[in-house]
Order: sequence, then C-alpha cells, then structure tokens
Amino acid sequence: MRQFPFTVTCLLITTGIMLIADRRAQAAENPRPDIVFIIVDDLNDWLGCLGGHPDAKSPNIDALADGGMLFSQAYCNSPQCRPSRTSLMTGVYPFKTGTYFNARFRDETRVTTPTLQQFFMNNGYRVASGGKVFHGTPGKHGDSLFKKPRDPKPPKGKDNFNALRAPNDGYALDVRDEEMGDYKVAQWATEQWNKATNEPLLMTVGFFRPHRPLQVPKPWFAQFPLASIRRPAEPMGVDDWDDMPEFARRLARTHAHKPLHNGLSDHEYIVARDQWDATIRAYQASIAFVDRQIGRFLDSLKENPRGRETYVMLVSDHGWHLGEKKHWCKGAIWEQTTHIPFIVRGPGIKAGAKCTQPVSLIDVYPSLVDLAGLEIPDWLDGTSIKPQLANPSSPRGPAISSYGEGNTSIRTQRWRYIRYEDGSKELYDHRVDPNEWTNLANKPEHKKTKKRLAQMIPANQHPGLKVQDWFDKYQK
Repeated sequence: MRQFPFTVTCLLITTGIMLIADRRAQAAENPRPDIVFIIVDDLNDWLGCLGGHPDAKSPNIDALADGGMLFSQAYCNSPQCRPSRTSLMTGVYPFKTGTYFNARFRDETRVTTPTLQQFFMNNGYRVASGGKVFHGTPGKHGDSLFKKPRDPKPPKGKDNFNALRAPNDGYALDVRDEEMGDYKVAQWATEQWNKATNEPLLMTVGFFRPHRPLQVPKPWFAQFPLASIRRPAEPMGVDDWDDMPEFARRLARTHAHKPLHNGLSDHEYIVARDQWDATIRAYQASIAFVDRQIGRFLDSLKENPRGRETYVMLVSDHGWHLGEKKHWCKGAIWEQTTHIPFIVRGPGIKAGAKCTQPVSLIDVYPSLVDLAGLEIPDWLDGTSIKPQLANPSSPRGPAISSYGEGNTSIRTQRWRYIRYEDGSKELYDHRVDPNEWTNLANKPEHKKTKKRLAQMIPANQHPGLKVQDWFDKYQK
C-alpha cells in the first residue's frame, strides 16, 4: 500500500522532467528570446546609476544597470504621459500625428499600424501586459491584461491631491506595501513570468510611482528625513531666467493644461508655502518604493521557466522637474523634463556597460523587435539600439522631443537646441553646462552650431494645439 504513492511520485517527477526537457527542446528549435519591457511613470534621473540626485536610493534599478548597458543620454519624445506612451507603443513620432498633450486635439491622426503588443502577438509571442503601459491602461491586446490597481488614500480630510494643483501632495500612508497598486503589479508580473508555455513571451509592465499623488507607505518616507533634503542646484549669483526668452519663462510658469493658483505658478505656490523640501522628500520616497517593487519582479527573472534567453529593458515615459528653472512636474523640453533612464540587460550585453550616444523612446519598438530576431517593419520611425549594444561608441542621430506644434528640442551628445513656436531659441552646451543655466542662442560664435542643429528639426509638423493656446487660457 505504501509503495503506490512512491510510484506515483516517481512518475510525476519523471513526467515533469520530460516536460521541461520537451520545452527546452522546443525553445532550441524556436530560439526567440523572452522580452521583458518595464516602463515607470514620471521617473527622472534621480537614480544612483544616473547620478541625478546625491541622495537617490534605487538599488534594484542600479543593479539592473550594473548587469547590462545604461544609456546615459536617453530622452522622451514628448514630456507628457499620453503622447509619450502613444508614440512609444506605436513607434510613430508625436510630430507626425499631432498627439502632443494629454488633452486630445480633434485633428490628431490616429495610428492604424500595429502596437508593440499586436506586432509580437502576430509573430507568435504570448503577450502579457499589466499596469500603466498605455495612458492609464495595459492596452487592448494581450493574452493576459492586468488593469492598474487602485492605491489606498490618506484619511478623510488629509488628502491634498488634485491634478490641477501644485504637486505638494506627499503623504506617508499608514498601510503595508502589499496594499499598494505597484506591489500588486509586481505580483501579477511574477505570476505571468512563471507560467511555462511553449511560445516565447513578451511582457510589458507599467509601474505607477513616482507619479502623483506622491503617497507611499510611511517606511519609505522615513528613509529621507526632512532635515536632510537637498534641493536641486541653482546658478550662483544670477537668475536662471535672465537669459531665457520670454516664451520659455512663461512655459516655466505653466503646466500646459493647469491654471495658475490665484496668480501663482506651481513653483511660486510651493515656495510661498514652504513645501519645496517636503515635496522633494515625497518624490524620493516614491522612487525608493517603486524601486523595491521593480526589484521584487526582477528577482523572479533569475530563472526562465521556458528555457529561453531573456532581454530586459527599463525606461520612464518622461522626466520631472522639482524646482529646476522654477518649474515643476513635466510639460517642458529642457533636460530635466526629457531625460530618462534607459537600461537593457540580456545575452551578449556586457555587464556595467554605458552608452553616451543619444537614444529616445521612439527607439524602443524597433529595438525590441530587433532583439527578438524579427524583421523591423518599415513604418517605425525609430532606430534599433542593437549596434550600440555591441559597440557603445557607434554613432546615433539626435533625440527629438516635441511639446505642441512648433516647440522642438534637439539633443545630441553635446548640445541641446530648442526652438519655440514663436521663433525664440535656447542653446546649451552640455560639456560645460549640464544644468542648462547658460543660454548661448544669442552668441554670434555659435551661429553655425545653431544652423546645423536647426536643420535636424523635422519639417511639416502635424498641426495641433500650441502652448500659446494654454498661455492665453491660463496666464492672462
């Protein structure tokens, strides 16, 4: 009687071994790698690996960079969530569709070519998409879709969050990590990763923090004592606005679709209420929190249940200001608003490598297709980073960022050139001015540089809302 369970156990073990061997054999016949794409919301360069803030705490994202290649000069193509993610997931520049803002414009051109998820499904991949991947959703296409979970809120009367107000909405929640939406996204992603299927896998996983409201559990706030907070550097003895054109100054005071606060900009409002340090603290706590949730998911990737090689890519949808240029949040095309993490780890990629060539989110779609060993479709605007993974010094073209019709930033290895819709300009030399404090656009010795960079601005941009429309509405 006791022999029967032992026999059954042996048979089950043998069957399991045979199934694993069979899957590995099928993977060998169809050697497509698994692809894991992680996108984080509103994450700027305040990470240890990017050195954006001296007090950054991001050990898990830093470890991912240490295990692969960090693209240290990576940028978004639009500094708001909807246009950035739409462009990324369809592989088409915002200036071609008129999708410039979170607010929709009636004459935007709808992209009809397949999304990243559709393309991989059409090419034999199992697709799992969860969290905020598109603007607020995991998208419509996938074998498994997981809607972004809701987060707990502060007690009644304590919640200072309003999307139209200044970002001083930080709050240390009296909840466990397990109650937070990003924890649940990491849990779902781990479960999807551990499913042993015959098809190769594409995962697109969206983490919400450090997006507003800047509310995460108390222990993450405790890591950043208020008295220790360091604000972004400011130029000594001069006003950063002194050499900025009037259009740029008005841009710094606005957040596109947001009204002023009884005449005060976000920055003026936060300074007047002595909330600068508290808001920085809440943002840093939010980064530390989401870094841990990302790390929980990354831990599960150490073993591949499908017997395949794995590529992991992590990016953010755009950067975020915390008082630089007296501006907050997104909605501008300076370095702080456009600079993002962009990390790739996988077979053949040298651990700890760094590429300083410019890349942007438009390059994500073609790069993942290329890494999967598939043919890059001709409708994609971006360029694969595969050559740089083999040779980090292999040259690339500029990163192009758009913010409304006629407002364009060109970022090369050395320069940032901005031309606004009213014709005014900014030029910054990042070799000597990484904070973009000295506008060289009116210096005659840089005339040739401006002309060369201006030729990189796309012609015939799609008509759309202009930033001046928001000025007229909210800055009268």
